[in-house]
Amino acid sequence: MISVPRSLWILAFSGSLAVALPGCSGDSGDLTFTQAQVTKGDIESIVVTTGTLEALNTVVVGSQLSGQIQELNVDFNDVVTAQQLIARIDPRTFEARVLQNQADVSVAKANIVQREAELTRWEATLGQAKRELARKQGLQEKGHVSASELDQELTNVETANAQLKMTAASIVNAQAVLIQRGAALHQSELDLERTYIRSPVAGTVINRTVEVGQTVAASFSAPELFQIAQDLHEMKVEASVDEADIGRISEGQNCRFTVDAYPERDFTGRVQQIRKAPDIVQNVVTYRVIITAANNDLALLPGMTANVEIVLGRKQNVLRVPNAALRFVPRGMQATTGQAGPFEGRQTAGAGAEGGRRGGPGMMDELLDQLDLTSDQRTVITELMTAQRERFQQMARSSGGDPGAGGRGGDRGAMGERFRQARQNMNASIRELLTAEQGRRFAELSDNRRSRGQRTDRPGTVWIMAGDEPELQRVRIGLADDQFTELVGGLDEGDSVIVRASRLAP
Repeated sequence: MISVPRSLWILAFSGSLAVALPGCSGDSGDLTFTQAQVTKGDIESIVVTTGTLEALNTVVVGSQLSGQIQELNVDFNDVVTAQQLIARIDPRTFEARVLQNQADVSVAKANIVQREAELTRWEATLGQAKRELARKQGLQEKGHVSASELDQELTNVETANAQLKMTAASIVNAQAVLIQRGAALHQSELDLERTYIRSPVAGTVINRTVEVGQTVAASFSAPELFQIAQDLHEMKVEASVDEADIGRISEGQNCRFTVDAYPERDFTGRVQQIRKAPDIVQNVVTYRVIITAANNDLALLPGMTANVEIVLGRKQNVLRVPNAALRFVPRGMQATTGQAGPFEGRQTAGAGAEGGRRGGPGMMDELLDQLDLTSDQRTVITELMTAQRERFQQMARSSGGDPGAGGRGGDRGAMGERFRQARQNMNASIRELLTAEQGRRFAELSDNRRSRGQRTDRPGTVWIMAGDEPELQRVRIGLADDQFTELVGGLDEGDSVIVRASRLAP
C-alpha cells in the first residue's frame, strides 16, 4: 500500500481536496491521481544548522615568564575589572636581576667618570707637550738644542694627542655600555612587573588552569592561566552552514535558536558575520556564520550547543501550493507534452524543495534583464544559458528518478552537487563576458536577492486534472519552506493540483 505523507493527511482534514481520480493509462494498468487544494497560509523559509555558544569576546590570559605561582586572587565565575591583579609569579629571581642590573649601571656610570678624568689629564699633557715643543724650537734657532731633542718633543706632542683621542673614544664606548646596562635594567624591571598577572579587560573568569605553587613554563609560547569573557550579556554562536545554503545567507538576517538546557525557550539573534574561510572535512565544505544574541539574564553559557534557524524570508496569508505538486510529473507525460525539463521551474531530482532557487536560469534571466547588455553579450549569454538548460535536462534524465513517484530517485546528494557545480560554472562564464561595471552590478543584484532571503517570482509547473487526464499548468512561484511554496500566479485559491500518482491494483 502506498503511504500518504503526513502533510497531505493534514490538508485533507483542513478542507483541501485529496482524492483519487481515474486517469490516463500508462504502460500497464490504470493510474489514479491524488490532488490537494491551493490554500492560503503563512510561509517561512529557513536554514537549519547548529553551532556552539561563546562569549562575544574571550581573552586568554597567559604568562610571559616562567616561574612558580605565588598567589591567586580570583576564581571561577569571579567578575574582574581591567588591570585588576589576578595572580602573581614568585618575584625573587626577578628582583635579584634588577639589583644586579642596577649595580651594572652604577659601574658603567663610574667608568664614564673615570674616562672623563683621563681625558682631562691627557688634555693637560698635550698642552704641556706643545709648550715644550715651542720652547725647543726657539732654542734650536739659536743653536742651543739639537735636532734629536726637538724630535723627542715632537714625538711627545703626537703621543699625547693620540692618547687624548683614545680616551675620547673610550668615553664613547663607556657611554654605549651605560646604555646597554640601562636597557638590561629596564628589561629586568619589565620582567619584575610581569610577575603581576593583570586582567586586560573587564569581564568574568570562565576558566582557570593553575593553582598556587604550580610552576609555569613559558619557553616557546605563553602558558594559558585564565580565560576571561569580556561580557556575558551578549553571546555569539559560531554556526556551520553548508556551501549549498551559504549563498542565501547575508548579514543582518534574523535567527532563532534553542539550547538543550532550556528546550521550551526560544532565543533570538542576528547574523553578524559570514566568514569566507571554508572548513573542509572529508570533502564536505562548510562556512562559519557568526550570530550574535542578547543574554540579559545570563541564561546562556559558553559551550552550549545551539540549534539555529536562520530566517531567510517570511510571508503571511499568501496563496501556497504543496511542494509535492511542483515535483510531480506523470510517468511518460513529459515526452508527449513536449515540455522543457527542469529549467522551467519544475522540481527535479536532487534540486531540493525550492526548485531553481539558487541561481538557476529563471533567476538569471531576471538578473540579466537589469544589466543593460549589448546585443553581442546577450547573444553569447543566451547561448550559454541554452546549453546549460540542455545539460540540466540531461542530468535530470540520467539521475534515475521516477517521475511518477515525485522525481526522488537516484543519488540526491551527488545530483545536487552536480547542479551546484553547473550553476557555478555558468556564473563564472557570464562574469567573464561582463564589463567591470556590469560585473559589479551583477554581484550586487545577486547579493540583494540573497539578503532578502527570497527571490522574485519565478516560473514553475504543476499538473491539474482536465477531465480524466492530467494537464500541465504553468504557474509563478515565490518563497518556499519545507512543505509549501508561495503561488504568485497561475492558479486561484481552492484550485486542485496533482501531488501523487498511484497504480490501481489489478
